[in-house]
Amino acid sequence: MTENDFDSFSAVVVGFAELKGKQLSAAAIRLYWGAMQNWNLQDFTAAAEQLLLTSEFMPTPKEFEDLRKAGRPTTGEAWIAARAAMRDASWSDIEASGFTCGNALIDRAVRAIGGYGAIGMCETDKLHFLERRFAEHYQDLEGVEDVRRVLPQLTGAEPAVRVTGPQRAISTLVRRA
Repeated sequence: MTENDFDSFSAVVVGFAELKGKQLSAAAIRLYWGAMQNWNLQDFTAAAEQLLLTSEFMPTPKEFEDLRKAGRPTTGEAWIAARAAMRDASWSDIEASGFTCGNALIDRAVRAIGGYGAIGMCETDKLHFLERRFAEHYQDLEGVEDVRRVLPQLTGAEPAVRVTGPQRAISTLVRRA
């Protein structure tokens, strides 16, 4: 949102608060405004209408963010997408370093567990172990990416070490000149 949207934004927040039996100070509205800056006004208004139907109390910005996250693939859906991409590809494509399922976050989680080739070579009865490791990496990466995107000044734009697949621990600790 831009400063031009502040009055419309404020009207939605104040109206919501009023319907929930709350009064907001100017400082509270400004805090809300600051927290919701990465939204556009139309999405914010639509989310407010949904939360009006589903929230018993005045929602916090976290509840708005939870709505936005609901549109992302779950870990199970991400695993299915990774496996489906493999089924539709040739083995030479999978072994190529640039193979992707089309979702960067899923690709990074797959690289963290050894890559698409590791999934393809895994014995069927052991696949659930690999799926669990994938789910852990996917959830961690999802949370990290949110913070890196919103607070680059605190986290740094790029991580010091980026996981690109299995590697020896010493290789991540040695500084590259």
